[in-house]
Amino acid sequence: MARAGILYSQVASAAARLAAAGTNPTVDTVRAALGDTGSKGTIAPMLKQWKAQHQGEAAAAGAGLPADLLEAVKGVYQRLEAGAQAQVEQLRAANDKVRQEGAQELEAERATGRQLRAERDVLSAELAQVKAAFAHERDERQHGAVAIAALRAENDGLTQRLADRAAEVRLLTDQLAQARHQFDHFQEKTAEQRQSDRQGFEARIGTLEHDAQRLRTHLQEHQQAVAVLRAEKQGLQHQVERATGEAKERLGEVYTLREQLVAAREMASREHMDAAMTAELRDKTERENVRLDTTNGALLDEVAALKAQLEAASGAIKPPGAGKKK
Repeated sequence: MARAGILYSQVASAAARLAAAGTNPTVDTVRAALGDTGSKGTIAPMLKQWKAQHQGEAAAAGAGLPADLLEAVKGVYQRLEAGAQAQVEQLRAANDKVRQEGAQELEAERATGRQLRAERDVLSAELAQVKAAFAHERDERQHGAVAIAALRAENDGLTQRLADRAAEVRLLTDQLAQARHQFDHFQEKTAEQRQSDRQGFEARIGTLEHDAQRLRTHLQEHQQAVAVLRAEKQGLQHQVERATGEAKERLGEVYTLREQLVAAREMASREHMDAAMTAELRDKTERENVRLDTTNGALLDEVAALKAQLEAASGAIKPPGAGKKK
């Protein structure tokens, strides 16, 4: 189906240009001259109408000659033919008259005929020269048309290559923009993850320090309880047992704290914490563990000594308050 806007005036203009260039206007050549626009079914009747109105130009284009040159030749030929026809009629009339008037005028008419034949030969020679010139002009036009077609094909190829390069540039630009967007998104996510990891680590460090402080407080309380146990013989057994239980609980807390510290180390390693902070935390934790181990060992030794003293003195010393309970 033809595209809207293809008019007879456009088809006629394209056909006239092709005919003037010595190219036979056909449906394909006219469509190409219009920029490959319109269907052949739409162009064909318009071209047929134009050829009916411009038979001379169409015939000239079909012969490969310009229409104006062909019209000029046709005019010369028609004038020559009309003149020759008139002369023939005159010759016939003169011949009849010569037959009637005599042999003398017949001879004159024969001379005139020879002159006319000579003029005809001259005109034929001129016509042959004109035809040769037309053939030469047609050959030059054909060579020019071939050169123009080659240039057009080369131009089309360059245009296509340029379009391909432009498409490649657009594709690379889109890929670069996408890569930049992904990189920016990755940086934002990485920064957020590092900030979250740092906050979580600081929170865990605070929790661990709080637990260590609480453990130190418990240890101090336990030491005070041991001092009270030494001062007050009457509750020695009960306080030793309580101290032993509390020591076991503290020891469990110490083990729990160690496990939390180990988990914190593993988490710090998985989350790519700064090496200096990890080393400092590790050293600090190890020092705290050593101190706690030393403190717990001393406490356990002290509790064992108190138990031995209690067992040694249990037969000779009554716990204070025994009489009051009775």
